[in-house]
Amino acid sequence: MAVARVDAALPPGEGSVVNWSGQGLQKLGPNLPCEADIHTLILDKNQIIKLENLEKCKRLIQLSVANNRLVRMMGVAKLTLLRVLNLPHNSIGCVEGLKELVHLEWLNLAGNNLKCDAFLVIGHGTDQ
Repeated sequence: MAVARVDAALPPGEGSVVNWSGQGLQKLGPNLPCEADIHTLILDKNQIIKLENLEKCKRLIQLSVANNRLVRMMGVAKLTLLRVLNLPHNSIGCVEGLKELVHLEWLNLAGNNLKCDAFLVIGHGTDQ
């Protein structure tokens, strides 16, 4: 499996970015780098089909899994601190797991195969 590149994106002590883009990853193993100071995980341009082993990444604020082979969004619901979720150009067929993401500010699902009949309503903190 590929070796991670860890790039400091913020001043020391304020978190860091793990960028595993273009590493040919097919799945997320238990060695996923999710130390307490990791706030951004970038897994773009791989061959990932399923989001798994994300439960230990509870402090993630940004997750990008663009240009992969995802068919479902399962796994993101446990990342309750997420503000940015970037999942364009996959094979996702249904929007799911967003109810728990009360801090989510930005969601990108462009270029997917969304086919659900259900309406997507994101109204956190409103009386809609």
